[in-house]
Amino acid sequence: MPLAFAARLAAASALVATSLVHAADPVRLNKEETQQALSGKSMTYDPRGSTSGAITIFFSADGRMTMKLANSPRTSAGTWNVDDDGRYCLKVISGTGSDGCRPLFKTDTGYALRTGRGDVITIDKLE
Repeated sequence: MPLAFAARLAAASALVATSLVHAADPVRLNKEETQQALSGKSMTYDPRGSTSGAITIFFSADGRMTMKLANSPRTSAGTWNVDDDGRYCLKVISGTGSDGCRPLFKTDTGYALRTGRGDVITIDKLE
């Protein structure tokens, strides 16, 4: 194998390996990015270990939110905002669900969030 070809092959291999490592790393969104990603959209995800099944949250552009658990006939309502750290924060006013703030991440396949237990889970749908 000619030396120049071997050097190009090694450089290309290093580039591919570096891209693979960084492509899988989730990137935390800032305040503006989180606001833009969620405002006026519905997010559906399935928290691991949950008996309630998938959760769908609608983030109204005016700061209201509704939350529906797949295995429950009830709907929760409340408000949402994005704090200065870029975390989306929920305040449940009626129904069930937990208040709190969570960071949103961009991944190579879409979006993810960090649960209260610290797990990063994929968001199934955000539209």
